[in-house]
Amino acid sequence: MPTDSFIKRVLTNPALGLLPYLVFSILIGQIGTLYAFAVGFGLSVAPLLFRRRKELRILFDISALSFVFAALGLFLIVPSFEPQRSFILAEVTLVFSLIVFRLMRKKLIRKAGKKRMGEKRFYFHESLQVAYQTQYALTFHLIVLLGFRVFFSERYQTIDIILVLNLFQIILATIMVLQALRFRLLSKRLQGEEWLPVINECGVVQGRIAKSVSLSMKNKFLHPIVRIALIYDGMLYLKDRDKSRLLNPERLDYPFETYMKYNHNIGEAVKNAVRKEIETETLPVRFILKYVFENSNTKRLIFLYVAVIKSEKDFDDLSLEGGKLWTTNQIEDNIGSSVFSETFEQEFDYLKNTVLMSDLVIRKSQ
Repeated sequence: MPTDSFIKRVLTNPALGLLPYLVFSILIGQIGTLYAFAVGFGLSVAPLLFRRRKELRILFDISALSFVFAALGLFLIVPSFEPQRSFILAEVTLVFSLIVFRLMRKKLIRKAGKKRMGEKRFYFHESLQVAYQTQYALTFHLIVLLGFRVFFSERYQTIDIILVLNLFQIILATIMVLQALRFRLLSKRLQGEEWLPVINECGVVQGRIAKSVSLSMKNKFLHPIVRIALIYDGMLYLKDRDKSRLLNPERLDYPFETYMKYNHNIGEAVKNAVRKEIETETLPVRFILKYVFENSNTKRLIFLYVAVIKSEKDFDDLSLEGGKLWTTNQIEDNIGSSVFSETFEQEFDYLKNTVLMSDLVIRKSQ
């Protein structure tokens, strides 16, 4: 993912894979054609030799292959190694290499999709985007060059050189700069982003993703969520869910619920859930249930806790607002009528037959 470090942003920019062709376009005509090809190829394979991660060198690898095929084509098509014609051959080869990469994108996307590391998928899609831009821009460049050479090249040879090399250089430099600016803007946007762990159904962390990105992808990823049921005098305290909630906004539910943040443990998540609603973190909670909830909008590994308040004073000290206590009978009369959240309705029977029943026995014995 984009980072705050300038050096890291430069080194992880997928458009950096166009640098070998940019350097090649500057050198050709200044040094021997084959030497220019050798320098371009050397820059293309440098990330591989230095064991750069595969997802960060996609365009470098494409450039390396296109240099190899273009160099082989020189001996058949441009045996004189004339600089401009050799350069055009190299550019055409690059465009065809990008087209092949584009045609293979579905297979590559499926392969990338099987991997659970979001960072690899991110850089793959960024490289794909840069490849699209470069392919279309250079195709346009070749069409302009062809039209000019058909109608005007004999009269305007200086302009012909500008079109062949300088316009190519401007195109590549523009793509590289725009991608760098995009990374910078994305880094700034993500500075205040909340990160969520991506987990499997056993709760093992597989990676991380920005919360806003995950919410836009609905139930693509599984995230841990802490929920805390509050019980006093045999009743459940419920309040309307906030309008901003992804799942069942404005339906009745427990007052305490939060996503577990990346690099947080479950204890920190419990404290965060309590702190969001009341000023204290010392609510007496205990874990009772873990299960996976999924619908068309979200996918969650829910950790359900319960807090049983023993005295009226302790309950009043919580200073809860906006909700009320519900009896078991009141809840049962409204189950299935879209009054309560889906998760609460799934959990209620378990609560009634365990915690609420146990609390009733204890209160009767006192």
